[in-house]
Amino acid sequence: MKPSFLAAGILLLTASAAAAQSTAIVVSAEQVEQIKQSARAAQAGRPSMAKPIITALPYELDLDHRTGRTPASLHPVEAEVMIVLDGAGTVTTGGALVNATTAVNGNISGSDIAGGTPQHVVKGDMLIVPQNVPHMMNPDAGGVLVLAALHLPRTGEPPPVAGRMPAAPKLIHLAADLPAMIEKTKAASATSPRFFGGDTLLSLPPYRVGLEYRTAKGIASVHKNDGEFMLVLEGEGVIVAGGTVVNPKDLGANIDGDAIEGGTDIRMKKGDWIFVPKGLPHLARTDGTFVLATLHVP
Repeated sequence: MKPSFLAAGILLLTASAAAAQSTAIVVSAEQVEQIKQSARAAQAGRPSMAKPIITALPYELDLDHRTGRTPASLHPVEAEVMIVLDGAGTVTTGGALVNATTAVNGNISGSDIAGGTPQHVVKGDMLIVPQNVPHMMNPDAGGVLVLAALHLPRTGEPPPVAGRMPAAPKLIHLAADLPAMIEKTKAASATSPRFFGGDTLLSLPPYRVGLEYRTAKGIASVHKNDGEFMLVLEGEGVIVAGGTVVNPKDLGANIDGDAIEGGTDIRMKKGDWIFVPKGLPHLARTDGTFVLATLHVP
């Protein structure tokens, strides 16, 4: 990763949304570890502490460091994506909040959940909790549960797209399933017209966390309406950001092209994050293994 771009990424962690709209935000695995240690130090005996990983308003990807039991929550107008970065614990969803209390921001908390479904989670597991669904996250006894958490606006089911079957929700992805998914996606990439193979890790329309197996020849893209969060799950590669798309083709929501001229090469590896704002040309490529989890946000 070029030092100058990495420095820019660090600065943008606290920069304004206006600045974030013109360049990518990069946070390395090493920086995530520093954020984790900062959250741990700031707990001061409390059961949890959150620190931002990427701020790209109105979105904030947070690191949530948990060492004890915390209240249950319900978000009336937001879904929540959670990725286990470290440790293990239990995420309970559904049921009903016990002793429910509404906060000023409209979120509802409770002392416990009655009748919920527990799911034990470990590093690499992913979940998405729909709006209006109670949920509670607790680490295993004597351990930690470290999550990356992102809230997404959602008040109901999106309208159907003409001629297309609605995507079925997929609310959990287990890390144990990832190797087989990568092999499937690798095989699909050999015949993919977009030079990568894709599969679904999580889905709650209109949101989808996709698995992308990138190959040597990338394809340039500009998303007119969406920003994109990416996490490197395996391997390493280059994401080119900025510059100008070569031979652009307007496909409606996206502009695709053969290459990018004048962009910045960002070397990325397992555990690195990047946010690409809408309108910014970008391209991902590798000569080896480069597996990404991607999420588009409006």
